Amino acid sequence: MNTLEGRAWLALAGIKGMGPKAMWQVADYLFSQQKPASWLLRNPAKVRDALGGRGGIVLPDPDLSEYEGEVTAEEQEVTVLHPLHPQFPMRIKELKSRLPLPAILYAAGNLSLLKRPSVAIVGRRDAGKEALVAAEKLAGQLAERGIHVTSGYASGIDGAAHRAALQSGGTTTLVLAEGLDHFQVRPEFKGLLTDENTLVLSQFSPRDAWTAYQAMARNKLVAALAGALVVVVSGAERDASGRMSGTFDAGMSALKLGLPMLVADPSFFPSPPPGNQGLIQKGGVAWSPSAGIAPILEAMEAAARKKIPEQKKLF
Repeated sequence: MNTLEGRAWLALAGIKGMGPKAMWQVADYLFSQQKPASWLLRNPAKVRDALGGRGGIVLPDPDLSEYEGEVTAEEQEVTVLHPLHPQFPMRIKELKSRLPLPAILYAAGNLSLLKRPSVAIVGRRDAGKEALVAAEKLAGQLAERGIHVTSGYASGIDGAAHRAALQSGGTTTLVLAEGLDHFQVRPEFKGLLTDENTLVLSQFSPRDAWTAYQAMARNKLVAALAGALVVVVSGAERDASGRMSGTFDAGMSALKLGLPMLVADPSFFPSPPPGNQGLIQKGGVAWSPSAGIAPILEAMEAAARKKIPEQKKLF
């Protein structure tokens, strides 16, 4: 949106049937051809080559005036991160074969934070006092060590982690379950967010409103952006209505991505969270908040020493 090439990627993403998998195929193809997305729009017959001969998606003759006009000031406030953008998160490229991860991201704030070592801190909205204090202490200690804090900007644990990181002089990424047009600075963040210490990120089009589906999809991105994920307090895997817990889903996403997933030991809380033990049984590592950040940093270092399987594609 803030560049003509960004507009071209958005035009590709807006084509019917062009989901994340197809977008990654297009990115591979354009990289191999050393061509920009605007070239593919100008050569719609090449789309079949880009998709490996698969039919079902046909680029219409583009109205080039729609994305070649002057870039407005409003558009410049949002950066469209596509797979060929130099600041697109490398972690997403490395992990995209393990879970469906977005090929287009919308960002506002300090893009350089995407390259910082990061820990994701997640938990329930209705967390108790002990859980909130644990999240704040953890985020503050990470910030003091120069570790970036990532979370989903929901109330409860997410908000406590973001806020504590900033109050400790650190940095944070707010991963939204809605488009950037809907982002609002909540009262408790007044005076804390700056263009230097914060990145606001969304995989959804700027005008998209919040939905439960998007909140679940956002969880995968939160996990993928971090070197480790810490679950402070989780609901049961599914509630009485069969709905999946968002926090539990974030933990499972981390495991599927092959990332360290640490879970606050249920015995730490007066009332053990129903989902914490379940996540530990699924493969999470029990972590005592009283142990501080050392076990988390050790898990990140151990994971970093493991070589990520070589990707067959160009990313």
